[in-house]
Amino acid sequence: MKYIFILLLLVSTGCFASDYQPLIGATGEKIYSDACAACHGETGKGKFGIFFDLSTSTMASGQMKVLIQNGGSLMPAFPNIKGTELVALLEHVRSLSSLAAIK
Repeated sequence: MKYIFILLLLVSTGCFASDYQPLIGATGEKIYSDACAACHGETGKGKFGIFFDLSTSTMASGQMKVLIQNGGSLMPAFPNIKGTELVALLEHVRSLSSLAAIK
């Protein structure tokens, strides 16, 4: 029952935009910690066993930008992350990838 409640809560959050506003010049690591780590985990390997594991992502940067700003099925939109802060976040997410070590 607990897992059903958590799943319903998570699905409902995907329908809304987050009002998170990063500080101008914030690092990608800080933005990730504030906006992403609660679900994706500090290392990007996911939390609760159901969230997307960013460490193995092969998503293109353009697709990732759209997903961050518009949200996805379980992910809220973060329309206020843009410009240099969005670029910094993308670079940080890429640094979490186990595939980054190969390149």
